[in-house]
Amino acid sequence: MMNQDQRVAGSTTIAPEVIETIIRMTAMETPGINRVPVFNSKPPVRISVDAQTVNADVYVILDYNQNILDIGKRLQENFSRAISETIGMKPGLLNVHIVDFEPPTMADNGF
Repeated sequence: MMNQDQRVAGSTTIAPEVIETIIRMTAMETPGINRVPVFNSKPPVRISVDAQTVNADVYVILDYNQNILDIGKRLQENFSRAISETIGMKPGLLNVHIVDFEPPTMADNGF
């Protein structure tokens, strides 16, 4: 059994796709987010890693009648937490792009 003072030589590498997936899942777990859109030409989550810092651009569609600034702030906080706690890296620039709202359905209007 290894104690806390013993270290093993080597490194852990996290694929960019894993970081993108964690950020996408974090977005989808945030109340007020309807979905992360699918674009034909570009991914909805774009990251760059500089040393141990993760920068991200994340594109989302909100549920109808949400406060854009509140949701954007909440997403940045959630992304920051996921990057530092789940991935063990430092959050850098975390840009949230609101591309649309999902309009209410007939069921939302009581029909």
